[in-house]
Amino acid sequence: MSQMLAEISRIVNEDISNRVTQYDVLFEAITNSIHANATSIKCYLNSNDSQLTDNTKEIGSIRVDSIKILDNGDGLTDENYKSFSKYRTEFKKALGCKGVGRFVFLKVYESANFTSRIKSIKEQRTINFDFNFDTENLKKEKVKILENETEIVLSKLTKQYYDSENDKKQDRRIELDLHNIRERVLMNLIPTLFFYKQKGINITIDFIDEFHHLSVQIKPEDIPNFLEKTFEVKNSDGNIFKFLLTYKIENLAGSLYTYYCANNRTVCQFEDKDFKISMPYGYSGFMLLESEYFNQKVNNERNDFDIYPVKTDIFSTLSWEMINTELKKQFSDLIKEGVPETKRINSEKIRQIQEERPYLVQYIEDEDIEMAGFLDKRAIIEKAKKRFDIAKEKVLINAGKEEYSDDELNEAIQLAQNELVSYINDRVLVIERLKTLVDKSERVESIIHNLFMKKYTSDDYFSVGKNNLWLLDDRFTTYSYAASDKRIINVLNDIKETLDDVDILNDKPDLSLFFSHNPNNPERLKSVMVEIKPFDFSTKSDRKKFSGVQQLIDYVKAFKTKENIQEVYGYLITDVDQKLADRLEIDGYVPLFSSDAPIYHRYFEKIGVSIYVVSAKTLIYDAEARNKIFLNIIKKQSKLYKLIQNTETIE
Repeated sequence: MSQMLAEISRIVNEDISNRVTQYDVLFEAITNSIHANATSIKCYLNSNDSQLTDNTKEIGSIRVDSIKILDNGDGLTDENYKSFSKYRTEFKKALGCKGVGRFVFLKVYESANFTSRIKSIKEQRTINFDFNFDTENLKKEKVKILENETEIVLSKLTKQYYDSENDKKQDRRIELDLHNIRERVLMNLIPTLFFYKQKGINITIDFIDEFHHLSVQIKPEDIPNFLEKTFEVKNSDGNIFKFLLTYKIENLAGSLYTYYCANNRTVCQFEDKDFKISMPYGYSGFMLLESEYFNQKVNNERNDFDIYPVKTDIFSTLSWEMINTELKKQFSDLIKEGVPETKRINSEKIRQIQEERPYLVQYIEDEDIEMAGFLDKRAIIEKAKKRFDIAKEKVLINAGKEEYSDDELNEAIQLAQNELVSYINDRVLVIERLKTLVDKSERVESIIHNLFMKKYTSDDYFSVGKNNLWLLDDRFTTYSYAASDKRIINVLNDIKETLDDVDILNDKPDLSLFFSHNPNNPERLKSVMVEIKPFDFSTKSDRKKFSGVQQLIDYVKAFKTKENIQEVYGYLITDVDQKLADRLEIDGYVPLFSSDAPIYHRYFEKIGVSIYVVSAKTLIYDAEARNKIFLNIIKKQSKLYKLIQNTETIE
């Protein structure tokens, strides 16, 4: 008795990943047929499931149980069987064979039954490949044979892959979707099929669904006539590795298929290694990247590589970052040749990024700008954000130095500018939130209130993100003290004022803001009282909104009498509809000019204060206008703006 020259169960359990599926079984079986010089391969797929129906309409999916592969290849010749019986054989290594592929069968199925009819020796050979495989159990029988034919039957799934008896019912079977299976096989084997097509060998693969009685085919015409381009990648030690990019770009609507390949087979997609690209509408294509380096680094299942994202070591001297940096340059050149509208497409994507993340525009890599229209927008933004964060960290490290170089100073200025743009961009989100509250006529005052400044809080200086008082006016962010929904007694104590002659000490203005009236005399204050009313009430909305005016007058009078407070203004913020506008004008309020709806103003001469009634819509319009002016100034200084302008000039 001669056992296989290795422990099969150990190989399957330790060397073959638990992630393999019936797709991997198909890939391996079909590839083995091709390497055995088969030109006609038939894949029979069947299921033991019962089709559920609802009024004759089929419901639910049917899954694959058995697989049978039939081909016209060389079969189990003496040389092939000798190789089959040896783990990691060197036989057919030139074709990319690792000598481990057949063990994938035993990860999914309990056994693989081979029957080979060989015309040259008029012999039928049969083996059962399982964990107890014995190389001497090759059965030989003399028969009349007209053509070579080899059959592999895989029928009994392992319990790790499909266990119908277990309560939890482990079921990893693939769906019996013939078109999807064909597509997956084509995408996996397209480099192999192209390789053989170049040599004048045309291969046909048929897929037969025995359950539904359907069939589809991969024909030689399905394999594109690719072009080739070589380039080199240099590692940190100066060693050079050659890469071959096989590609095709067509002016036809469709998808872009991109794969890293090893041993003439696709392994994983570009996007799996953080290089996500796409083609514009009306274009399609293939990108297949091969290298001897990939052949060495591919795993046993040929579904991944032993290559790190960024780092390298003595065993893996190239990283995906190194490879993709050079690959991106090659792709950029190819799309300029194959897609005439490249500049316009890039410009459109750049414009989107400029609108969405204006503070990151200076941190987008030049290579990404060159092919922006074909890259994933989120990936461009994420990379730019990382560079932005690195720049911030660098400036912080250099902080406190007695002297700065010109480069360090320019970096700090650039960073400060972009931090400010980031802040302005965040303000856009706040404005959009306020718009939503106005549009839905928000009746809950606390929701509106907290958008300006969180209730029951106070503060003595403004910093980005603390509150949104800039919605009222950017000047209001210069406060020396701000209180939100705080009792007047607490506010007066905080600004070190007396409580004399105030009879509403327990009242709580929505917002109480104080500013130094004179920088040389910070104790002389200017005050702004803000009352916020819901944008709608269930009944008598205009009357309830107008009641805020009297509240403001009471608050203003309470603070006006204080020695250190020289000026006091009152602002009522709400949604000003026509009924409220009429009521204000009857009461002597005068509409003032604004960007949108009027701001209503009345000066109360007897108490010497001004009250303003401001529509939330006006706040939104004015805040947007201020933001837009600032962002336009910044945009016109950016490299992306100049690129967009140049593109528009060319067009």
